[in-house]
Amino acid sequence: MWNLMAEMGIKQNEASILHINNQSAIQVTKNPKLHSCMKQLDLKFFLLHNMVECNTITPTYMPTDQMPSDILTNPLSKVKVDVFSKMLRLTGQATHD
Repeated sequence: MWNLMAEMGIKQNEASILHINNQSAIQVTKNPKLHSCMKQLDLKFFLLHNMVECNTITPTYMPTDQMPSDILTNPLSKVKVDVFSKMLRLTGQATHD
């Protein structure tokens, strides 16, 4: 993401915030000693841990019911679709010819 922003002439001085709805996953990315406690280790956690150490990303907790990206990945009720659409600023009316 930083490379894309740099190509557009936008310099990013702070770590990008990564919203995660799993507090255990956040702890694993911050503390490499917890990796040994996991039965099945996913390589993504190694990558995330390195990115946290390099201050590229900052993982933060966001409850599942407040995660607007779910509109793209999960079946949702109309109420949730409306709420998340507003959060993502996708609520304009489309014109059809």
